Amino acid sequence: MRLAALVGAMVLTVAGASAQQKPAGGDEAAIAKVRSAYQTAAGTQDGAAIAKLYAPDGVEMPPNGPAAKGRAAIEALHKAFGQQFMVHGMTVASTEVKVHGDYAYDVGTYKQSLMPMKGGAVVDDHGKYVVLFKKDAGGSWLVTHAIYNSDVPLPSAPPAKK
Repeated sequence: MRLAALVGAMVLTVAGASAQQKPAGGDEAAIAKVRSAYQTAAGTQDGAAIAKLYAPDGVEMPPNGPAAKGRAAIEALHKAFGQQFMVHGMTVASTEVKVHGDYAYDVGTYKQSLMPMKGGAVVDDHGKYVVLFKKDAGGSWLVTHAIYNSDVPLPSAPPAKK
């Protein structure tokens, strides 16, 4: 379940792809392109494409696990997730985007279905995210920090054997 929340969170955080600097109002559109690129990469489980949406020192903070710092760690996190679950129907919906100069944040929700690779029931997951962005010297928005968590409760532990 923690991995499911992780994927959902990444979808919302990785909204910053290589978008060129735009006139006033264009920053929100550029951030939306990053979000769309994340959704596509997460849906195809392309860890390398997800990592490229982050700044070189970007941080992804998944639920129930340590933060992944840097593109290599973020890519490895997503590749490991892809070995455990197949993602279906990933959608990311922004509810608020604010731009302040060369910094921005995106807040929203995600939905996805996760099919365990080793069998088991499909998990319908949904939750929320916060993604922070910084515009680089070339005018591209990159994710600096992403955090997300599921609204679906963790499964209960089986009763202890007597």
